Amino acid sequence: MRAPPANVATPARIPLPMNPLRLFRTIAPILLVLLAAAAYWPGLNGGFLFDDYHNIQVNPAIQLSSLDAESLQRAAGAYQAGGYGRPLATVSFALDHYFQGKDPAGFKRTNIALHALNTLLVFLLASRLLALPRAAPAWSVWAALAIAAGWAIHPLQVSTVLYVVQRMEILVATATLLGLLAYLRGRLAQRDGRRGWPWLGVAALCGAVGMLAKESAVLLPVFALALEATVLRFEAGLPATRRFLQVAYAGGAAIATVLFFGWLLPRFASPETFAIRDFTVGERLLTQLRVLPMYLGQVLLPLPDSMTFYYDTFPKSTGWFSPVTTLLGGVFLVALAALAWRLRRGAPLASLGILWFFAGHLLTSGPLNLELVFEHRNYLAMFGIVLAVADGVRRLPMQDGEGLKIFGVAAVLVLVGALTLIRAATWGHPLLLASDLVARNPDSPRASNDLAMIYVGMSDGDPDSPFLYMGMQEFERGSRLPGASPLPEQGLLLMAAVSGYPTDPAWWDRLEHKIRTQPLGPQQVMAVQGLLTQHLRGFRVDPERLARAYQAMLDRGGFPGHAYATFADFVLVELGDEARANELFAEAVAADPTDARFAMHLLETLQSEGRGAQARAVLERMQAIGMQLSPNKS
Repeated sequence: MRAPPANVATPARIPLPMNPLRLFRTIAPILLVLLAAAAYWPGLNGGFLFDDYHNIQVNPAIQLSSLDAESLQRAAGAYQAGGYGRPLATVSFALDHYFQGKDPAGFKRTNIALHALNTLLVFLLASRLLALPRAAPAWSVWAALAIAAGWAIHPLQVSTVLYVVQRMEILVATATLLGLLAYLRGRLAQRDGRRGWPWLGVAALCGAVGMLAKESAVLLPVFALALEATVLRFEAGLPATRRFLQVAYAGGAAIATVLFFGWLLPRFASPETFAIRDFTVGERLLTQLRVLPMYLGQVLLPLPDSMTFYYDTFPKSTGWFSPVTTLLGGVFLVALAALAWRLRRGAPLASLGILWFFAGHLLTSGPLNLELVFEHRNYLAMFGIVLAVADGVRRLPMQDGEGLKIFGVAAVLVLVGALTLIRAATWGHPLLLASDLVARNPDSPRASNDLAMIYVGMSDGDPDSPFLYMGMQEFERGSRLPGASPLPEQGLLLMAAVSGYPTDPAWWDRLEHKIRTQPLGPQQVMAVQGLLTQHLRGFRVDPERLARAYQAMLDRGGFPGHAYATFADFVLVELGDEARANELFAEAVAADPTDARFAMHLLETLQSEGRGAQARAVLERMQAIGMQLSPNKS
């Protein structure tokens, strides 16, 4: 073959244009992320809701004015429940407050961005799973996109993405998904005989980081076990690695079982732990046999009336036949678990999806002292159901090709997305949301309380405003609903304090009666402590009746020292009862005889304020209970 003459230029290679289909497949993940964000954008203008109030809106620890180490450390401890809090989540709330202010829209934007990130991670995980040999050869990137879209724009997710405090759930899902992606990469390397332990270490690190957002990150090994039982099957290029994995998971399962029955169950299932609830641990476990099938129904058929957000009226199960759906739900769940086990070889992805759903609810449907129902508990668990449904759709025989099946999936996604847009838009208008929640669940005291508060807020304290009257009527209605907490009475009393409306003594009577007779849960405590806080801020209520209500709360026992100290100060300053105040300051020390740091701080504060009699009462109680004093106070 002769070379071309030296003076003849070689024609340059002209790049061929990218195939449009290939180009779309390249940018499809980006479009998926944008879709996930757009579905919830109409809800940005909504307000804070329920647990948002005490965790974010009125939580001084997250209200940063500077980014110094002390402020960030305070923000890291802003979540009081649990042993170490949830610092990753609370610091993110604090940063939102610092950079975006108090407007709920700023917090919601961050939630939406994190959900969009999780959507991409779900797409990547689905792509990896569908590419496994046992997943069957008919999958494609389009299937992974459909699965991720179905998970991302499901209307049940609205109450996680737009409910600000559930960033905790979103963040733990981020850590779990990253951990599982790393785990899959490491295990696939091991399957091919390559070194995969570094990636397994990354997976463990992701789980540890997730624990800083929410304790449910502890479930990452359970999700990994579901992967092993279905699509991975402990395969490894080296027999020693396979044996190690089998022994490690068997040992881990044995240790988890011992810890569950030997430590977790006795600790959390005691009657004292559930004293703040109107159900026992046994009733909670029985009720979950009905709750889990309900969750499945909400995922598979997301009818608007089935998603009420507040489930404070959900009836507890008191026995296998009370109601009979308890037994039927248990039989159904056992059959579903058996189906997952049977499908693990012939349809491993369907099996994985079912096991994933159970794994996602392992903690929240267990014996922990949690409320019976919350929609956000399905945030990550829903991926399993979408995956199982996708596997079932793929296996449907179609004589005339896949066109009709693709059209059906697209139609379902459009319908689901439309429902999500409608629900998100409803969440974007506080009055519309509150009215909608009352309309869907008129017997819910929580929904009623939200609507009444919004009405009162719209009155702007004007005693002649029709909204004030509407708020009062809704508070009155809600206060008489079965199981209603004292919050409606609190609302009525504060409404009167703000507007100058006459206070009905019956409001105090009902509030005090509920404090004495209801299980003393967070809402009962918030009702009384909130009244005291607002009174000290200038919204004056009857101090004598407030003192009676607060004392009724303290009489139930179990309160920390600062609750006694705050009340003692109120009794001293507002009521002028020095003898009673001295007793309360002494009780503040005795509330926790092991907390010498609090006692010393209280003693030093009283001394610095010149309250000698109160300081002596505290010192005498410290000596009486044998509390160690610092050298300069002895």
